[in-house]
Amino acid sequence: MTRSAPVLLLAAGCAPTGTWEVQTWGEDLIEQGIPAEVFEDGCAATFTVFEVSITEASLVDGDGSDAAAMASPARIDLTSPGPHALASLEAPATHYDTARFRIAPDGDAPSVRAAGTLTCGADTVAFDWSFDTDTTYRCEPEDLTIPGGGSHTTELTVHGDHLFYDGLSNPDALVRGTALLEADTNADGEVTQDELAAIPIAPLGYQVGPYADVVDLEAFVAHLTQSVGHVDGEGHCGVDL
Repeated sequence: MTRSAPVLLLAAGCAPTGTWEVQTWGEDLIEQGIPAEVFEDGCAATFTVFEVSITEASLVDGDGSDAAAMASPARIDLTSPGPHALASLEAPATHYDTARFRIAPDGDAPSVRAAGTLTCGADTVAFDWSFDTDTTYRCEPEDLTIPGGGSHTTELTVHGDHLFYDGLSNPDALVRGTALLEADTNADGEVTQDELAAIPIAPLGYQVGPYADVVDLEAFVAHLTQSVGHVDGEGHCGVDL
């Protein structure tokens, strides 16, 4: 008797499934630092901590419901070499338009904590900032197809240089550090969030766009934390604040 090669049989009416692999990464600018050539004013920054609380990651089907969702929040320090796995989820094998991620506080943990040093010329200051912003990213990867019996990976890519942007909504925003360094008004070598809050935005020439309630530098940087999420590297995501 001749044995045939084994085959995978699907019961009638049973749709094939695959695996959605979800990960996050801060790329070199978080792991290794932001070099002077990235800054418009020649500053440079390094991170000793860049933690994000990812409270939701879901694959959204055509009617807006979740086809697959991460079971529990994850807190990741992106200064550690990545990419970092978040979840491996079974999902119906088909094409999807949207992956949704949420960066938000998780219990006592802030949504974003960034600590490190900022150097401009001969001057260096330390910073350690925590934010409780709540941001949902609606991302549309170039190709988000779960193959039957196979897997597809989607990455929430976090851009640390966005914390130093000089604009909130203009696409031509530049990376600048001087105003943040000069916020160390007591010259103790550390820029606190209280010091940022004491610096008005208007004299800096920073662009707030439609966010007229952002009137100080601390509120400005807090708002920038709601722009750090991208998908699969440079892919842009819609944002619900």
